[in-house]
Amino acid sequence: MERIPTGITILDKRLGGGLPAGTMVCIFANPIAMPEVFLHQFASIYTTFYFTTVRPAKYVRENIESMGFDVDHIEFIDVFEKYYLSETGAFVVEDMYRDRNIFDFVDAKLSEISTEKHVIIIFDNLSFFLKLNVPVGLKEWLINKIYVTTKNVEGLSYCYVIKNIHPKDLESLVIDLSDAVFDIDVERHGDRIVNRLAIPKVRNMQPITETFRYYISEGVQIDTSRDIA
Repeated sequence: MERIPTGITILDKRLGGGLPAGTMVCIFANPIAMPEVFLHQFASIYTTFYFTTVRPAKYVRENIESMGFDVDHIEFIDVFEKYYLSETGAFVVEDMYRDRNIFDFVDAKLSEISTEKHVIIIFDNLSFFLKLNVPVGLKEWLINKIYVTTKNVEGLSYCYVIKNIHPKDLESLVIDLSDAVFDIDVERHGDRIVNRLAIPKVRNMQPITETFRYYISEGVQIDTSRDIA
């Protein structure tokens, strides 16, 4: 089975070279644990389509560059600007149609991406869409659209979902459909706060039983000397 690297060397070694092509990954994360750094590193090695939702794309680009990663192969799709700003650049205060219209915008972009092969798709973050005032069916449609697009391009998609802010049934919907789940959180060990990564679910692979500690230094560094049993 073809594998696509994540860009995190030690993690790829543990995964046998990377994740299976066509894998949709739910990044289920506590924002305190800096999950966006994982997303930046995932975008660092292949042609990537990076959907930005809660910040303008130019600031995400700056963050990725500040970590020393190349952004020339990243196409930023600025959902933030499309949703929040008018054609003149002013913030939109009232627009009863924009919640639905933003799904049309993303649909068109994903349809364009479907013609590509072996690319990375990143939603930073998917929680933006899950919180919008639209029928649940529309949110289910988007999750399925991402899933099918990931299969069609034979690449990887990473969808960041913020922990503990959504109804459980909606969280479970994303986790159930996703091929893999990266559970990213922080834990207190004595007087220390420790960042941890668990991968409780990966389809088409043997389960990974370890929980890894990591730190941030020019990207994500897995501390294999301190794996949590």
